[in-house]
Amino acid sequence: MMLSDEDIKNVINRGDLKISPYSSKWVRSSGIVMHLGAELLKPRAGYVVDVTKPEPPPYDLITITQEKPYLLQPGEFLLGHTYQSVTVGSNLGFMIEGRSTLARVGLTIVQTAMMVYPGHRDRPVTLELANHGPNPILLYPKMKIARVVLFELKSPSRENYDDRGKYRIQQSVGLPIFNNELMSDDELE
Repeated sequence: MMLSDEDIKNVINRGDLKISPYSSKWVRSSGIVMHLGAELLKPRAGYVVDVTKPEPPPYDLITITQEKPYLLQPGEFLLGHTYQSVTVGSNLGFMIEGRSTLARVGLTIVQTAMMVYPGHRDRPVTLELANHGPNPILLYPKMKIARVVLFELKSPSRENYDDRGKYRIQQSVGLPIFNNELMSDDELE
């Protein structure tokens, strides 16, 4: 069941969901507004991505300010992160998605990784920013970038993501981590 604004306030008050910084003004009828953090990672072109190798292709770190936003060109892709740090309790489902206003100009913030697992603790959410529109888009720190939809799980998750998840140590925007992404023959049976 998706949580309403009142349900969201209750799970925050109970401590099942923590968002820092937090303002009740960001709570909407069935979601929470999230904002863009100041660090972006831009992948360097000209490299072959091999998911069987442990190292990702190189990225350049970009820090944006109000005075120096980033101009995201049509067809360009970046990694970003939420300004807010998030802790998701074991009884919640947390889905992050783009805002309609930004989608209407071609900006997506999630390519496929919409889910933030239960047990994600006190860190930002990585965003996959892409400009699919015909015009450049300025990205500013703390701009409204996404919204969160929450669900109550039928039973609490036994596994907390940050106990074993491969991105658990990231405190800002994070590079991809390849861990032999191919399934073994034994796993296929």
